[in-house]
Amino acid sequence: MLVIIAIALVVLTFGFWFGIPFIAIGNILSKINTPIFIQVICMSISVGIFFSLFFIPFHLEVAKKVGELKTKSTIIVFSRLHLVFVLFSAIVSCVIVSLVYWISR
Repeated sequence: MLVIIAIALVVLTFGFWFGIPFIAIGNILSKINTPIFIQVICMSISVGIFFSLFFIPFHLEVAKKVGELKTKSTIIVFSRLHLVFVLFSAIVSCVIVSLVYWISR
């Protein structure tokens, strides 16, 4: 049930987790003359962070179960799980933006 709610929120708030990083953060970084590679990395990581906010309840539930199964702290399992999800989301958003940029050229 949590996954269905999270997917609905992700679809409805596309502008929040994709628009803010690429419009606001992109403009801020371009005004201070940072290299395009650094801009893409910063924007992709911020997309990953914003995108992963919707899945925090799901990650907490999974971390609690895995923590009990492996007798590890729930906080440690949650932080690792969330970090991997943020990095995976950042990589996917970077690939998507690179493909769009490459196709539009």
